[in-house]
Amino acid sequence: MRAMAGFMKLFAATSVPGVLRIPGRWVWSENSIGPWGYVVVQEDAATLVDPPYFSQELATQIREIAPKGVSHILLTHDDFVGMSGHEQWHQEFDQQPLRVAHRADCRGLELQLDGPGPWKVGDFEVYHVPGHSAGSLFYVLPKLSAIFTGDSLGDWSGPTGFPQHCRFGRSRQAASLRGFAKYVGFATAVLPSHGKPMYFQKEEQWVEAINQAANGLEG
Repeated sequence: MRAMAGFMKLFAATSVPGVLRIPGRWVWSENSIGPWGYVVVQEDAATLVDPPYFSQELATQIREIAPKGVSHILLTHDDFVGMSGHEQWHQEFDQQPLRVAHRADCRGLELQLDGPGPWKVGDFEVYHVPGHSAGSLFYVLPKLSAIFTGDSLGDWSGPTGFPQHCRFGRSRQAASLRGFAKYVGFATAVLPSHGKPMYFQKEEQWVEAINQAANGLEG
């Protein structure tokens, strides 16, 4: 993983080993609201989560840190289905990556999740958290204790569900967040596609942050 250190123009660090943030084209600060994508490198292969754009330069750098290529492109909701350039990514890596989204937010991908879930996709557990959009998803990577939350949960002047951008019902999103906190195990890292990451040492802190975001959706 030492090769990652030289690519800070296109990548920003996280506190999770093997996970880098991909800043959107107009993101100039690590404190920007985003958009942010992620590249997860495990055993020389990459998974992309909500890539914010496609470029040949970015693809070349991903090949440098993941010589086995890209196995999955995980999309948390319809906004990133639209902006990710997922078809270009799919073609660039010889149509090998499995593109994943919920059927409520997308059509025509290799893996369209349907219904309430949960599901298992590679090393990821996938949970349906409707609210921000009808098909919003959380991708949980237990081995790294990380959750990729899209636009449904992040830190922007405190934990938030970005209520001003909720399209499928604030109360629905609040219920999704509370249900997730109740039934899914604790993770130390929350990695959103807008806003700043959140890191926790104790489950109580994690639950409190999720409940604060849920309360803000109903306020």
